[in-house]
Amino acid sequence: MKINRQFLFLFVIGLLFACAAPQRFSHKSEQPSAVKKQPFQPRAAQYFIRGTVAEMLNDSKSALIDFSQALLYDSSSVTIYKSVANQYLELKEVESARRVLEQAEARFHDDIDVHYMLASIYYSMHDLEAAKRQYEKILEIDPTEFDARNYLITLFLSEKNLLQVARQYEILYDMGHDNPDLLIKAGDVYLAEKQFDKAKAVFEKLIQDFPDDERAFLAQAKFALAKKDTSAAMDWYQKGLEKDRNFETCLEELRDIYISRKQWDKAIQLIKSAIVSDSTKIGNYLRLGDLYLQKQDTSQALTIFNKTIDRFPDDFRSHFAVGRIYFQANDWEQAKPYLKKSVELKPDFEFGWIWLGFVHIRLHELEDAEENFRDALEHFPDDARMNYFLGSVLQQRKKSDEAIPYLEKALKIDPQNMDAITALAMIYDEKKIYQKSDSLYDVALQIKPEDPLILNNYSYSLCVRGIRLDEAKKMSEKAVAADSTNGAYLDTLGWIYFQLGNYQMAHKYIERAATLRDSSAEVWEHLGDVYEKLNDPEKAKESWRKALDLEETRTYLIDKIGGK
Repeated sequence: MKINRQFLFLFVIGLLFACAAPQRFSHKSEQPSAVKKQPFQPRAAQYFIRGTVAEMLNDSKSALIDFSQALLYDSSSVTIYKSVANQYLELKEVESARRVLEQAEARFHDDIDVHYMLASIYYSMHDLEAAKRQYEKILEIDPTEFDARNYLITLFLSEKNLLQVARQYEILYDMGHDNPDLLIKAGDVYLAEKQFDKAKAVFEKLIQDFPDDERAFLAQAKFALAKKDTSAAMDWYQKGLEKDRNFETCLEELRDIYISRKQWDKAIQLIKSAIVSDSTKIGNYLRLGDLYLQKQDTSQALTIFNKTIDRFPDDFRSHFAVGRIYFQANDWEQAKPYLKKSVELKPDFEFGWIWLGFVHIRLHELEDAEENFRDALEHFPDDARMNYFLGSVLQQRKKSDEAIPYLEKALKIDPQNMDAITALAMIYDEKKIYQKSDSLYDVALQIKPEDPLILNNYSYSLCVRGIRLDEAKKMSEKAVAADSTNGAYLDTLGWIYFQLGNYQMAHKYIERAATLRDSSAEVWEHLGDVYEKLNDPEKAKESWRKALDLEETRTYLIDKIGGK
């Protein structure tokens, strides 16, 4: 690196005076030093200049040697001490830097930079108490040092000394930092620590100094609630709304108190008055509709939400609200257009896509459901649920090969997604890729060892393969114990008994399963096989006929029926 000589000459002239009259490197003004100035030391200046040039050339070792030599000739300059310490730090010799700075602190106890440097070193050495003392010394020298106070607050927070944190916030405010957040934070700490007198004083100062700030009224209400005086809190919310009808948090929290007391009419009147005051805010219309819903007045809620659609046709929320009401009433056809409109207006509204997809599924519109979730994935490509929903619909449409990548992606994003695990395990099971299906079932049982669906599906898979039947029987028994009215679970346990050769027990469970799932061809076929083993060919044929009537694709049963 080549240095401009003219620049270096002017720079050196400046440094000649630096040794005799110490200057600070930081932007902060230097405090008067307790060390008496000594006469100009030319050798010190010479070494200091050499050290500065080496420092500019990033030669920390040479700079350290030269600055140390300068210190030998002039120990009255705090600048030289700091220069030596800086080079030690550049060389990662933290302990040496600490020693030099501690010497400087003893001689120049009013130099703020020295305290900052020491505080930083102590912090890096995890000596938080020592760092804290340095910041406290800085504030003794100059209480306006904002950085030092902020660092001190950070240290108090790290040791959970919240009362000191609150005190520092108050000091900052009193020093002229006209910020209501400082009072709010201090008051919140005092409330949390049950220092009610201090919290009260802080919040009173807040409302006195910021009478137009909603947070001042909220703070007073919060104080009242902490003292379990709900009536006083309600008064403060009312005062806030009298001050400004646009204080939405006051409105919402007062409404919530009315709701908690089931004072629906008061809550409704509160929101209606807000609408009268300002009819341009859709939020109040939505709040009013929700209140009628909570009051279980669905008809009035629908009226409000439909009026909201007329007034704010381009806001998705009112459309979704109507769709939600019809959805929850199982009125799928009525829900569909409103939910569809909600996602048209706001394509990044996740729940709109999910509920619309469910509507299509309920209406057996699986092709539309598939299209819906494909469109949703364009907006939420890395959403585990969306990938699962599309995979599940594809599975229902007998598109297992297409479903697999979506279900696998859902599991990659959310390894705990039980729905995706179950669906993917079933597909691998059907494809006889048993190594993968068994692995998924094992993972599922680690997550939910008592889940009856997983227990049933896994045990049935093992049973069909005729392996690990005792283990399968234990799992199936757990599933039946969890839900003894589930025909599929009963059929599984009965079929395991069949595989074990216990036809009486098989008959007991599968006959019961047939009464609960009389539309299942598989159950009736199993029952026919049981009757065959129990030497009752007529009942066997009757059961197989029912199975064939339910599923004509089971053509192999024709031979069984014809042969008996």
